[in-house]
Amino acid sequence: MKYKHCVFSFKNIFLFVSIFTKYYAHSALIMNAIVGLCHFCEAHGPRPVFCTFTTDDESHTRESSKCSVQCSGCSSLGSETVLVSRDVDGTIFCSRESVPNADVTAFLRQAALRSITCEVSWSKEGGVVYFSETQGHVLSLMFQLKDTRARGLKRLFSIVVLMKDKMLLLNITPVLSEHMQKISKELQGLADAVYDKEQSICSQRALRLRTGRNDFGQSRSLTQLTGDENIYKQLHSHFTWMLKTGALTFTETLYTSQDLLKKLQPNSTRRTIFDEDACSTSRDSEAMPLRALENLLSKQVFRILLYCLLVGIKIIIKSSHIESSKIAKSLDTLLPKANYHNIAAIKPNQDNVQVAPSSSVCILQETENSNFHCQWTGVVPLKCPTLMTKIENAMINSNFNDEVLHQHLLSLRLEWLGMAKTLKSAVQTSGYASDAVTKLKQILGISQHDDVLIKYWMNTFCY
Repeated sequence: MKYKHCVFSFKNIFLFVSIFTKYYAHSALIMNAIVGLCHFCEAHGPRPVFCTFTTDDESHTRESSKCSVQCSGCSSLGSETVLVSRDVDGTIFCSRESVPNADVTAFLRQAALRSITCEVSWSKEGGVVYFSETQGHVLSLMFQLKDTRARGLKRLFSIVVLMKDKMLLLNITPVLSEHMQKISKELQGLADAVYDKEQSICSQRALRLRTGRNDFGQSRSLTQLTGDENIYKQLHSHFTWMLKTGALTFTETLYTSQDLLKKLQPNSTRRTIFDEDACSTSRDSEAMPLRALENLLSKQVFRILLYCLLVGIKIIIKSSHIESSKIAKSLDTLLPKANYHNIAAIKPNQDNVQVAPSSSVCILQETENSNFHCQWTGVVPLKCPTLMTKIENAMINSNFNDEVLHQHLLSLRLEWLGMAKTLKSAVQTSGYASDAVTKLKQILGISQHDDVLIKYWMNTFCY
């Protein structure tokens, strides 16, 4: 197998600047960007003949290209030849006749068909971008090369850029399109010189008019059209530069919400959901699992406690056989950390102080038979807060074991704490009854039955 490593200086060939930027996808076979040269063959139709991609798989520099068509016009390097350039960071730029992946090869062939037949711009202002959500997105530029042996004395070629990232492709289109035009003009200049030389020997136009001959034979290769044996090495250099430049022109930095806030306003994340102790992430060994607590209290009693807990109604626990602190710590895991304030929403009645139940005080009391009942003058509404409904649904989900349930409830607490913090910032600016706050509540998904919960969380946990 002819295995070629192209070692050359970009300055000596095209005055290219070497940019050491790694730009390939998560998998070596699913390339995030491919640059290809396509042509229209008189016998086989539109086909890709040459492509360049980045990879980190050494096997792509050694294995043969798969090409089912044996035609001088449809071949470029040959199935056994691979052009390879390497950056100092280990990125491999590989050029060959076909891509070593069947799905990508099919996409490249479809791009060749569309770029030459229908996705054509005659304005000569640049390439055409078209999209496919299933396969990928394409930037293409169709151009013509003169050929004395072709039908109409011209051959159709196109340069295509295949990419999965639509926004990146749109952003780098001006840069790539300009360079694609330069490549096409360079190829046209070389082809014009060969065409003029052949026409000076024998005018094909006059010969065809005189003889009526229309047997054009096989399409000639790009090497024959341009008269340059190193034309594919030059294209390899061009396409490599395009891949590097695309990665350098626009780089994507993914910030989390916390990272972005810290970057823009370093102090804006203090006393928010981004504090390390915003919600408890570790379980107290003395706290009872929530499902065990529900079985101990009964579902009806637990539901009343859950509602009172989430909306800020004070809970007093009176228990003789089971430690009140265990029940209190278990319920406390359903709220954000209470170190934002000095209010004890859950209080074991260790001093045996007589407290009368009311709408703002719920008393959980253990009876003689180790049963529990709630003394509370209020009523759980028919439409409970959304967070309460989500907690109840999570607890009855058999796919959640206790550890998964604990982490899921943590995420729910953080979600609603974040919404309360966001809403409070808007309320402080516009007022709770303003149109801006009303629209924000709609965006966050806060309904009317969530008001009692969200107001309590805003006043208690969002300092």
